[in-house]
Amino acid sequence: MSLVLGPIHYWMYGKIQTTEGRESAIVSAFKMKYGAEADKILEQIYKKYPKSNTNKSLEELLANKPIHQGIQSLIVEVETREAATVAAFCAKHPDAAKIAAEAAHKHGISCGKEAVRNKGLSASDCENTSKAFEVMGDFLCDGMPCDRGAQVVTESDERTRWDHESCVHEPYWRNAGADFLTMSNIINEWIAGFGEGINPKIKYKREKAIAAGDSSCLSSFEINN
Repeated sequence: MSLVLGPIHYWMYGKIQTTEGRESAIVSAFKMKYGAEADKILEQIYKKYPKSNTNKSLEELLANKPIHQGIQSLIVEVETREAATVAAFCAKHPDAAKIAAEAAHKHGISCGKEAVRNKGLSASDCENTSKAFEVMGDFLCDGMPCDRGAQVVTESDERTRWDHESCVHEPYWRNAGADFLTMSNIINEWIAGFGEGINPKIKYKREKAIAAGDSSCLSSFEINN
């Protein structure tokens, strides 16, 4: 299997691991807020949506599955479980959506800072919204490469805008019983955090959202001087 897997497959797996990291951050925030009750809720969630096995390599996780199908299944599993977790806590606690969004934002900041360190971004790179958006693509899972993910509309150092014509996450979120807009808000908070992690001057703006009833999504990174 290792001879078959290429750089793009490991690139996708890295994005999946980022999603798992965000999910873990949200779970930790729920545990801190709700204590022993959170463990009981999570126990029920994990019976239906088992936790990922982080000790296995990508080769082991894919086993004998076709590569594309196997990676797609990993995306579905983690995004569905994350949504199911949010849905379960929101059903019991009115402030759970806010807790999850705050946790996602903080995780986004840490990922942005990680990108600066690991990719050796220069000061000029961190002042460039186009570069920030490009780097985010190595962290944020936005479907498979064959899906139409985020597409740049306009780009410059000071402002970069991108859109989505459809939401690849919606089916997983809805199948898990999660509110579409709530999950969209959580992802947007992660994106906002990522921009801040690259450079505190980078601000995220959501201009349109399918989850809010618009025909497409439109978002931007802007340098706020």
